[in-house]
Amino acid sequence: MNSKASLAWTPTRVLLVETAERLLAERGVNGVSLREIGVEAGQRNTGAVRYHFGTKELLVAAVFEYRMTRINERRLAILARLEREGRALEMRGLAEAFLFPLAEMLGEIGRPSWYLRFCIHAAYVEGAPPEDLNRQSFTLGAAIVRDRYEQLMVAAEVPEDLRAERYSLFTGHIAHALADRELMLQRAPQRIHTPRAVFLANLLDTAVGLADAPISKQTSQQIDDRRTA
Repeated sequence: MNSKASLAWTPTRVLLVETAERLLAERGVNGVSLREIGVEAGQRNTGAVRYHFGTKELLVAAVFEYRMTRINERRLAILARLEREGRALEMRGLAEAFLFPLAEMLGEIGRPSWYLRFCIHAAYVEGAPPEDLNRQSFTLGAAIVRDRYEQLMVAAEVPEDLRAERYSLFTGHIAHALADRELMLQRAPQRIHTPRAVFLANLLDTAVGLADAPISKQTSQQIDDRRTA
């Protein structure tokens, strides 16, 4: 696992990162400029963001580092507990390790958060940390979850063609559900029908169900037909 030097989190950099996180979450990566982020953060120098981070891609990476450092610590702690409990290669345990640290980023009614929506917009930005989990130390926990998930897929004889896609569906289901909840907490709390604990338990159940879903005869046939062709 490679590890790049961490940023020095000065008050100005924290302010710029938190402002960028909010604006990118609300308007998308292409919907806001570096100059607008600086202005929104109250910087007199319109080039402040570029001075501190360089490019938008590097700013996106900085937001991930700022949030994922804490998420990674919590994820590694859960993974260590699962190992002590003999659950290191249990699907539900891996879902817990992926879900619960992310869920800690959720805000509350009257105290909004933006990180989950930021993730949805920024995860596929070129060079973003989720693109290569082995590139930086603060994604170590996510890399371990992914690798253990792969082991379970091999043991379950899931066709190689489907393994990466299954993992994307598994993590995407969790991330999008959290992002939707985050949005409702801020803008439509009347649409929330369950308390947080129930929501997370149900999300965990559905994520495990998705991950463990059997391969149907129809899907197997599609794979066989593709290989034959």
